[in-house]
Amino acid sequence: MLPLPVLCAGAGVVGSALYYCWPQGRQTMLRNYERVLPEARTRERQRVARESLANYCRYMVEFAASGNLSPEERLAVGVETPGFEGLDRGLAKGRGALVAPMHFGNWDLGATIAAARGYTLTVVGETFGHPGLDELVVAGREALGVRLVKMERVGPSLVRSLRRNEMLATLIDRPLSEGGVRVRFFGEEVEVPAGPARLALRTGAAVGAVAFPRREAGRIDVLSNFDLDFEPSGDTARDVQALTQAIMSAHEAFVRQYPEQWYMFREFWEPRASAEPSSGR
Repeated sequence: MLPLPVLCAGAGVVGSALYYCWPQGRQTMLRNYERVLPEARTRERQRVARESLANYCRYMVEFAASGNLSPEERLAVGVETPGFEGLDRGLAKGRGALVAPMHFGNWDLGATIAAARGYTLTVVGETFGHPGLDELVVAGREALGVRLVKMERVGPSLVRSLRRNEMLATLIDRPLSEGGVRVRFFGEEVEVPAGPARLALRTGAAVGAVAFPRREAGRIDVLSNFDLDFEPSGDTARDVQALTQAIMSAHEAFVRQYPEQWYMFREFWEPRASAEPSSGR
């Protein structure tokens, strides 16, 4: 019943308070931001980490409210942006488009505006441990006009979607349930899912790194890079690694631009052997 700007303001306050009440998460975020912002002062990394948690709480409020948007309001979610031009060029090739976002900005509003613009979109989603919460999230995403496929149930349907020249979205920085592929991100190795690159190489789909930074309550920008620095070699293992690296390099540029909008509350890099505990004070 409250206006969305009021809800987002309250969510930001909750997120900022949570930063101080969650020492383990705070320390983890600060270790991640040591990689992202190596030249920044400790105080600046603390500010960015605190704002990241606040933005995540704002994201959750926006997602909860997005099911009530009218079709016109859904179209108005995105600011004027050329972010869909690369997607349209990719779909023009007729083999579908695979987009790989991160936990960044508001990816659900990104799906909202894509569906409102008429794109047929399938999203690969995680299953939440609490059944009631999982049902609520599934219903909320399907209400936005997207088809949701659970991560543990992915299969031939994803290939069929791309061969119908549709759009498929799957997060690239999610936790791994099995082996992934090692790439460099902010100068150090990380392991991320290999599935997006494997699927794109198998189908010939256009591939893009996408990000949806929040601009204000309920409004996002759309950033995309479909001109990835990748040329196939014919060696599947090498191409999976190289394409995944190209996706992550594009995301590195997005995170550098908006570090406070990347939501990474677990250890993303392996701990440094000589690392000292980060100060959370």
